[in-house]
Amino acid sequence: MRGALLHLELASGVETRKLNESKIEVLVPRTLRGNPKDLVNIADTGLAVSQMLPVLVALILAIPNQLVHIEQPELHLHPRAQWRLGQLLADAANRSVRLVIETHSSLLLQGILTCVAKGAISPEKVALHWFARDEEGITRVKTANLDSEGRFGDWPADFDDVELKATNDYLDAVEAKLLADKEAA
Repeated sequence: MRGALLHLELASGVETRKLNESKIEVLVPRTLRGNPKDLVNIADTGLAVSQMLPVLVALILAIPNQLVHIEQPELHLHPRAQWRLGQLLADAANRSVRLVIETHSSLLLQGILTCVAKGAISPEKVALHWFARDEEGITRVKTANLDSEGRFGDWPADFDDVELKATNDYLDAVEAKLLADKEAA
């Protein structure tokens, strides 16, 4: 658990304390690399830690052929942690844990694709299923299998287009402002 938490840069460990016969307290170190005995209640940390603990427990404790379904594990995670989560998922799949991951995170997907490209997981262990509505409003599923470099073809229309458009619009606005300021000077 400690290794997974550190890999995602969420915490340097986790501790539990029995409060009474029916309650325990979950504690994590206050800082990532500070005093491991300076603990705080998990309720007093960011949501990423409390939301990822059950996911990490499920991944670590899963036995071969066990199905683990995780919806949007990227929620509340820093972009770097989203990308690194791909490696933890690949590690679980390499232990023959069957995973169904529902995500909207291109960073998480790129983390998995990077693992394939590095040879850390076989492309046969990964299948991508895209859900999209057609012109009639019917949801269709398209499956993409990966090659040895983690390639599968084109990203689905609009999956990453919103982020790309937002970035382009911002850069265009900055460029326009700089040109206007230059012309005004």
